[in-house]
Order: sequence, then structure tokens, then C-alpha cells
Amino acid sequence: MSKKEQQATGTNKEFNRRKIHRYIRADFKTLQGRITIGFLLIGFFAIIMLLSSHFIWKNQLKKSRNLIALNKNSATRSAEIQQLVDLTTILTFRYISTQDDFFPKDIEKRWNKDINAKLDELDSLTQKLGNDEVILYVTKLTEHLPKIRATQQEALEQQSTEVLNSEETINDIIHLTFLSTSLKDKLNQLEAQVLAEIEATKDRIPYILGVEFIISLIVSTLIALFIIQTVLRRIKYLKVKIREMSEGNLPEELPHSQDELNSIIKALNELVRNLKGITHFAEEVGKGQFDTEITVFENQGHLGESLAEMRTKLQNVAEQDKRRVWFNEGVAKFGDILRKNNDNIEDLSAKLISELVNYTNSNQGSIFIVDNQDERNIKLVLKGAYAYQRQKYVEKELAPGQGLVGQAYLERDHIYLSEIPEEYISIRSGLGEAPPTHLLISPMKLNDEIFGIIELASFKPFEPYHIEFIEKVGESIASTIQGLQVSLETKSLLEESQMKAEQLQAQEEEMRQNAEELEATQEEMERQGREIGAFKNAISQSAMIFEMEQDGSITSANPVAESKTKFTSDDLINKQFSLLDSNFITDLPEKVLPALQANESFKKIDKISRKDGTTFEAYFDYMPIVDENQQMKKIMCMALELP
Repeated sequence: MSKKEQQATGTNKEFNRRKIHRYIRADFKTLQGRITIGFLLIGFFAIIMLLSSHFIWKNQLKKSRNLIALNKNSATRSAEIQQLVDLTTILTFRYISTQDDFFPKDIEKRWNKDINAKLDELDSLTQKLGNDEVILYVTKLTEHLPKIRATQQEALEQQSTEVLNSEETINDIIHLTFLSTSLKDKLNQLEAQVLAEIEATKDRIPYILGVEFIISLIVSTLIALFIIQTVLRRIKYLKVKIREMSEGNLPEELPHSQDELNSIIKALNELVRNLKGITHFAEEVGKGQFDTEITVFENQGHLGESLAEMRTKLQNVAEQDKRRVWFNEGVAKFGDILRKNNDNIEDLSAKLISELVNYTNSNQGSIFIVDNQDERNIKLVLKGAYAYQRQKYVEKELAPGQGLVGQAYLERDHIYLSEIPEEYISIRSGLGEAPPTHLLISPMKLNDEIFGIIELASFKPFEPYHIEFIEKVGESIASTIQGLQVSLETKSLLEESQMKAEQLQAQEEEMRQNAEELEATQEEMERQGREIGAFKNAISQSAMIFEMEQDGSITSANPVAESKTKFTSDDLINKQFSLLDSNFITDLPEKVLPALQANESFKKIDKISRKDGTTFEAYFDYMPIVDENQQMKKIMCMALELP
């Protein structure tokens, strides 16, 4: 080959290399190269996916083999159950013919330890299979076995082979054989299906894997080439627009695209809007318009955060000045109201609540005053209510802890709710009725003492400075209320002292009459005590009195009992009361104890046996002896001899 031909060949190779390098660059220095490597990795991952698919297929085959093992074990358990049932039938015949007690025990053992255990194993295996027909056969088998068991037990009890040879028993055995055979056939059918599926899957795996590999490689390569050209074309377009912006020219918004670079276009358009917004922002701040909603870079980044912080600080300064003026003017206004209306608490409450509702732009309000004249029955009395520029006249009293107002009284702190319970309060106007969305309940405190509660409801939220203002005004109101209460209490004490002087004179007369009545009552009680003592003495001298445990064993007997029955105390102690009353054995559990446990007595007329064997008729009265917890601990019997 000549030198020119070699140079031409080298030139062609260089041209082909550059042409190939134009579309495919495997390096990380350029976006093109990174995308190329990324899509080559896609092909690599595709191979891994195919290998993992192959691994999954292998696992599927393993699971199928496990199902076959379950089928075989289930068939084995079914056959063993059939054999064991046949064996128990044979053992039943043997027992009837030999009368050997070994066979019933062996039959019971076979059923309890062998047949039921294998039936449980069969049920567990078929549940794992999850085939409805197989589960149905096992269920029928489980329901049918108790019938055969019952037939065998009947034959054992009657010792008759006729029960085992009856047509019904033979049909049960045949049906058991049918169920076992059907179950086995169905398991064989399932096993055949699984084997067929395994073979079919095994044959398809190589072809599927090969096709997936080829398709993944071709598609990944084509997509990589297409994306590379598209991205390069879009990047050149964006480069031109960015250069224009770097020169200080703000272009119009770039048209959106459907590719991955659309996010860059959106960012550039947002940058243009933010740069225009900076100019507008500076103009508005220069005019003192701090409330205008201006967002530059969405208030993010160094520039956006700095501009937003500057506007926020200017807004806060203006807002704080406005709130300070509102707060101070309000305190002065309500201080003037308290000075001019400090002679009547009802009129003062009505004036205060109407002004508070209007000054705080609330929609409804009320004032509760604490009535603690009776320390055991403290009440919160509604003294003023106002809604929609109209005075409301209602009467209402609350106890501490009752409702939110009572809860604020106990907690001694304000309650602010932005979610008011349903039906707690409603605001009515000419346009209808609606529940408020915000509720403020604040105690009126002075020196840590609660003098009343202010309740305000509004459709707008209460800010912290609103709450601080209400608490401040509440202190002034509490101070005025304290002065009114001291004045009213002084007046009330004067009236009360006059009234008590009159009552004291009336009480002296009443006490004199009560003393005379008390003296007459004491004389009557002494007379009744003497009568009761005489009655008890008469009873103890004429009645037989026994004490016994709840099981009827005698613990004590009085002398009258010993005299009447001729038994000594040693003869009776620790003996059953049935020694005297022969019917007591049945009366104690059926009649005596139920009545006494219900805290009632049991009475009867029956005969009492003497020591010499003779009897006499007596009236019995059984009564419970209870402890300090009113629980019966012993039984007392009082018996009177009848003539």
C-alpha cells in the first residue's frame, strides 16, 4: 500500500471515529457522555433484570415442588385415616366376640391419638394448598368421622354386631371410602396439573430470557441515541437565551417543552419574573406600601429572604405602633367608663360588655360576676350580655366547673378556642343564625382573686394583644367590682345585724318551748326502756334460746332450754340441732339459710325431742346473728313450748 493510500485510510478512520464520537461519548466531562454511560448502564441493568427473572422462575419451580410434596403428604394422611378407621371397626368386632377389655381402650386410643391427630395434619396440609374442592372434601370427612365413631360406641355399649352390620353403618363406611378416594383423586389431579405447569414453565424460560435480553438492549440503545440528539439541540437554544440575560436584557417568557429540560425553562422564566418583581418591590417599599403582597424568589435564597425580612420588619413596626395606640386608647376608654358607672353592678356590666364587643370587633359577649356569699355554693351570675349591637336580657347562673366559663374560673386562666363545640353558642342576625368560629373566655382577676368572667365570641380570631387587652381591662373591672361588693357588703351587714337581733329574741322563745318538749320526750323514753327490759326478762325466763353455727352445730343453750329438753349443756354443745329437731336436716339448707341470708327470720311449729325420747310441740323462730358488715356469722333459734 502506497503512502497516499495509507494517509487516505487513516483519514477515513479518523473521520469515522469522529462521526461515532459525535453520537457516543463514554466520559463524564460532558452531559452527552454522562447520558451515554447512563443508557449503557440501562442495558447492564436490563441484563441483571433478566438474570433476576430467571432466579424468580427457579423459585417458582421450587414452590411448585413444595405444593407437590403437600399433595403427597395429604394423600398419605387420607389413606392412613381410612386404614385406622377400618382398624377400629375390626377391633370393635373383636371386642364383641372376645369381650376382652383391651380392645375398647385400644379403640379409644386410636381415635384420640391417631385418627384425630392425622385429621388435624390433613386439615393443616390442605389449608396450605388453598384448593376449595380439597378443603371441602376434608371438611366433609371431618364431619363424617364422628358418625362412624358414634356407631362403634353404640356397638360397644350394646355388644351387638348388628349395629356394625346395619345398612346405615355400611353406607357410612362406603361414604368414608368415597370421600377418601375422591380426595386422593383430586390431589392426584392437582399434582398432575402442577407437574404439567412446571414442565411448560421450564421449557419457556430460555426463550423468554433471550427475547427479553435482545429487546432490552435494542430499546436502550435507540433511546440513548435519540435523547442525546434532543438534549444537545435544546441546550444550544437555552445557551443563547441565558447569554441574553447575562447582558442585562430580560427576554419574554420561554415557551414550555415536553422534555426533561422543561424544568430549566421554568427556572429561567421564574428568574425573569423575580428580577422584574425586584423593581416593583423597591417601588412599593419606597411608597410605604408594606401590606402589598410581593414575593421575590418566593421569599427564599439570600436575596429573597433578605427582601422578605426587610418588608416583614417594616410591617411589624407599623403594626406594633397601631396595636400600641389601640391598646392604650382602649385602656383609657374603659377606665373612664368605670369611673362614671361605679354605683350599680348591673348597669356597669351592661355598659362594659356592649363597649367591649364593639371595641374588639366581636359579635357577641357576656359578663359573669362571681357570687361567693355562700362559700359552699359559689355561683357565676350572668350580669350582662350583648350581641349584634343589641342588649340581651337573660338570666343565667353557672357553678364553678360548669361549662367553659366555669372551667375558666377553676383554672384561673383564660381559655381561647378556635374550634367551638357544636351548639355551644350561636350568633343571630337578620340574615340568619351561625355558630362563631372563635371564643375567648378571660377571668377578671385582682390580687389572684377571681371577681368575674368575660366571654367574647367572634367570627374573626383573637390576636395575643386582644387577649392581653381583655386581661388588663379585666383587672380594672375587678377592682371596681371589689369596691362595689365592699360597699354592698357593708350595707348588707348593717341590715343583717338588725335582722339577727330580732331573730335572736324569737329564738329564745323557741328554745324555751323546745326544752319543755325535750323533757317530756326523755320521760317517755325511760318508760319505754323499762317496758322493753321487762319483756326481755320474760322471754329469757320462758323461751328456749340456742346459738349455732351455719352448719347447725350448737354453740350455746340457755338454762330454760336445758330444763325443757332434759339435756345438759355438755350434751348439746358441738352437737347438731337435728338432735332436738329431726326435720332441721332438711329445713337448714332449703328454708332456714335462704331466709336468714336474705336478712329475714324463719318461723315454724314443730316437735322438740327430750333426752328421754319424748317430744313436745313448740314454736320455732330462727334469726340471723350478723357482724359489723351486716354479714351473717351465726344462727339464733328461740323456741316456745306450746300448750
